Amino acid sequence: ESDPTFGNVSLSAYKATHIAQISEELLQDSNFDMAGLLTRVIGQNIGVLQNTGFVVGSGSSQPTGICTSSTTVGKTGTTGQTTSVTADDLVDVEYSILPYYRRAASWTMKDATIAAVRKLRTGVSGDLTYLWSPGLSASQPDTLLGYPLFSDPDAPTMAANAYSIAFGDHSGYYIRVAGSFQVQRLNELYAGTGQVGFRGWERVDGKLVDAQAVKTYRNSAT
Repeated sequence: ESDPTFGNVSLSAYKATHIAQISEELLQDSNFDMAGLLTRVIGQNIGVLQNTGFVVGSGSSQPTGICTSSTTVGKTGTTGQTTSVTADDLVDVEYSILPYYRRAASWTMKDATIAAVRKLRTGVSGDLTYLWSPGLSASQPDTLLGYPLFSDPDAPTMAANAYSIAFGDHSGYYIRVAGSFQVQRLNELYAGTGQVGFRGWERVDGKLVDAQAVKTYRNSAT
């Protein structure tokens, strides 16, 4: 018998903001909805900013990224693997989490890392089988060791001590959204220069609440 241990995790609300300006003439002369276009662009930019925080955020005035904590390392590369990973390393990361979490697990890494991983083979003598497998259709992700593989441009580049690969059940990462995405039109602030401003913002935070759900591969220090 053993007693479960509980703790408290606080999710704050950090404001991601983007301001864009457009001339009064362009707003008047355009044949389509420029204000709507700016709203979409601002929303996309804020989404990119938030994703960076969710992946590699420091936790100081921004979310705590899923690839920034040394407590989630499932495997550290041996000396000399500052910019590389082996097939055995990936297997070790896979089995660093419990079977319960592996049922809904997936891989996350950036394109450059995927390019390196796609070249890895099983290592069995005479076997040229790749660990990576293409998705069977456009709607299905590629797989690595049988688990879905997703590309994220904010995942760390393989370098000394980088948490370059994440694997596990990402539902263990909690995101708090405090209120909805909002856009404010600023007619007066930039009027002196003939501009109209559009300010968008959203307040969010994110943390890996279940440290057992996701593990990372950490490149070696030297």
